[in-house]
This record gives sequence, structure tokens and C-alpha cells, in this order.
Amino acid sequence: MPISYLAALFSLSGIIFNIRKNPICWFLFMASDSLWLYYFGATKQIAPILTHLVFIGVNFYGLYTWSYKRHGKKETKDL
Repeated sequence: MPISYLAALFSLSGIIFNIRKNPICWFLFMASDSLWLYYFGATKQIAPILTHLVFIGVNFYGLYTWSYKRHGKKETKDL
């Protein structure tokens, strides 16, 4: 199925951008996980569907924390 190849391409691209600490990686991961979600829904595989729903949530959390750290308050370390 061509959708799986596209999802894998988005995932591999996301890894490259993540290594470079570029926030675009989160959007690539969201696209990849959404495509995998569609693929697993079409093939009726429940466990991977649940896994990729969690991954999408983690992507939003990762994007939020990266944005907050870059544009929000600086973290303070309590001793």
C-alpha cells in the first residue's frame, strides 16, 4: 500500500529534523502517525491504532514543550 511508504518517509524525515532540533519534526511525526492511523484503521488493527493515537498526543506535547521553552519562561532549577 503506497500510504505506508509515505508514512515511513515522513517518519524518517521527522527523525532527521529531530536530530537537528528543528520543530518541523513534530509536524512530520504528526503526518506520519496520522497516515499510519489511517492505514491501521483500513486494515482493522486495533493495537497499532491505539499506539499511534498516543504518539499523536505525544507529538502535540513535544511541540508544546519545545515552543514553551523557546518562547516562554526560562526554566529555573530549584536546589
